Amino acid sequence: MLLVCRRSFHLEMSGKRQGEVMNLQIKTINNVLFASLVVSIFGLVAMYLNYTQQSDQIEQLRGQLIEKENQIVISNEALSYTRYQHQLLAEDYSRFRDEQSINRVLR
Repeated sequence: MLLVCRRSFHLEMSGKRQGEVMNLQIKTINNVLFASLVVSIFGLVAMYLNYTQQSDQIEQLRGQLIEKENQIVISNEALSYTRYQHQLLAEDYSRFRDEQSINRVLR
């Protein structure tokens, strides 16, 4: 009878140890899963912040590009106007030279 009691006590203790080991394994798995979840959330937050920062930079660069394009348009218009003035001056000078030549011939 003592042997039977010892054996059943040993089985009970063995069952408790297995339960404790299972409990420990479950807690470990839960902790690993929770840590993975936290790391994933931080990763998503970091990706979102990076995305918003890049979007802000893109908008800023887009604004700078539009400003530069406007400056180029203004410069081209000024250059066209200057060329037009030079063309008018060249035509006036050509007419003046022609008149001078005609006047010399007539004298």
